[in-house]
Amino acid sequence: MEKSEKNQRKELGNPEHLNKNCWLVKSLNYAPYKRCQYCELKFRYCLFFQYGIISLILVLFLLTLSFLIEGRILELVVISVFTLVIVYGYFFNKSTDKIIKANFAQRKAKEALEELTKTLQQKVDEQTKEIRKAYEVEKQAHEELKKLDLAKTQFTKAATHHLRTPLTSIIGYLELILGGSYGKLNNIEIKKRILSARKSADILQSLIEDILDIALLRTGKAILNLEAIQIEEVIEDIVKEEEPQAKNKGIYLKWEKPKTPLPKIMLDKKRIKEAIYNIVDNAVKYTEKGGVTIKIKNQISNIKIIAQDTGVGLSKEEQRMFLQGEYFFERGEEAEKLWGPGRGIGLVIAYEFIRAHQGKLWVKSEGRGKGSTFYVELPVK
Repeated sequence: MEKSEKNQRKELGNPEHLNKNCWLVKSLNYAPYKRCQYCELKFRYCLFFQYGIISLILVLFLLTLSFLIEGRILELVVISVFTLVIVYGYFFNKSTDKIIKANFAQRKAKEALEELTKTLQQKVDEQTKEIRKAYEVEKQAHEELKKLDLAKTQFTKAATHHLRTPLTSIIGYLELILGGSYGKLNNIEIKKRILSARKSADILQSLIEDILDIALLRTGKAILNLEAIQIEEVIEDIVKEEEPQAKNKGIYLKWEKPKTPLPKIMLDKKRIKEAIYNIVDNAVKYTEKGGVTIKIKNQISNIKIIAQDTGVGLSKEEQRMFLQGEYFFERGEEAEKLWGPGRGIGLVIAYEFIRAHQGKLWVKSEGRGKGSTFYVELPVK
């Protein structure tokens, strides 16, 4: 530590600096002038040594010239020459000191800038390496996710295919039985059970198609059959389908149809109808008192559909999960109590179908037992 401090004190620019290249400094073992602390030159290259030599030559030249012209050296000439040398030497000394100090400061600044540039370059290189490393890790993770997503899609396709094949056979045999191909069904109770099985098979077939649809939509491979649709007509059909269920439960189902027609929008009618139907159907299913109100608003750039119910409502946690996409394929506790058979896939289908149309789906609720309001936004294109 002491050696380091000692070395620093002897560095260029320090008052204790000794120029080992200079014969005069080495002989004296100290810097005779303050400017010497900034110098590393040999004595013969010293500006003041050179100035002294030039001044001596100039004095001798002027004195010789004066002697040759006048035959003798005039006192006035001697005084003038020495005065000139001393005055000029004084100002030369001052200005040169400043120049030497300025050059030294410029040199130090240049060295500091070079060091800073080197340090910055090192940091940039380090950061670049880290970014490249992070990019490679992210790229690898992305590739893994792509593989997993592909595997999931392939599994979904394979599963739906293997489910669809035997289900088609089951539906076919049920149709044959109901059609009398294996004899007349005289037992009414058996016929009811077969009709119930046929209905369950239809529901299962529809569910398989929906799962396959979701898989294709999520991979961007599904094709939307777009056509210009009057959305009010779609909602009106849904309301008519849901009215019997609402009446059986003793709740209202209000459809506040707009007084003036809304602009037609490009939609896949089958998919968008299923999406909105699932939202309205959920609202009716999970409402025991009061009812469901459906509204529609034209917001120029989009059309907003609002389905407001007085049903079981959602907790803050359930709303958070829904908005973050964690709620799909699951249902709230109160919903489970009211409607056991469902598995929550209806909202997944609605979400995916609406998103495929570049639309949005979200929900708001004041809490358990305070109803829910579902919002659907579809862009006007």
